Amino acid sequence: MYLTPENPWVFIDKTNADDFLKEVLKLGKPTEVSIVGAFGKEGRGSTQDMDLPLHFDGEYSARKAAEKGLTFDKKIDILALYCLKGGDSVTLLEWNGNTANIILQTGQALIIDNKICRHGRSGQVGDRMLLRVWIERNNE
Repeated sequence: MYLTPENPWVFIDKTNADDFLKEVLKLGKPTEVSIVGAFGKEGRGSTQDMDLPLHFDGEYSARKAAEKGLTFDKKIDILALYCLKGGDSVTLLEWNGNTANIILQTGQALIIDNKICRHGRSGQVGDRMLLRVWIERNNE
């Protein structure tokens, strides 16, 4: 699985969490692993049932850290998402003037170059749940 400037994201149709994690770990070192779902009414947008504008992961964390006089130093070269429970929410992708819309379902995954491809979310999250892995590339 190779990400390139021309193809900065990969969709995997049928996998399981174990195989997904094994493949993602080949890409580099995980800097954070989390579950993303609609868990709250306030705080981070990723935990709320709301649309998210196109962004690179880490932008929000860096901005919030700067507001507190701190720095956000996690490298997020690659964003890896595995769908634990599907839903109707649309994952939006944008890169080099191109766009794609994907509705992730259980057992599907997205691997995204977080330096090239912005992503967002549209529509009701409901009980959709994703396993999110932030990766720092090997040798960078």
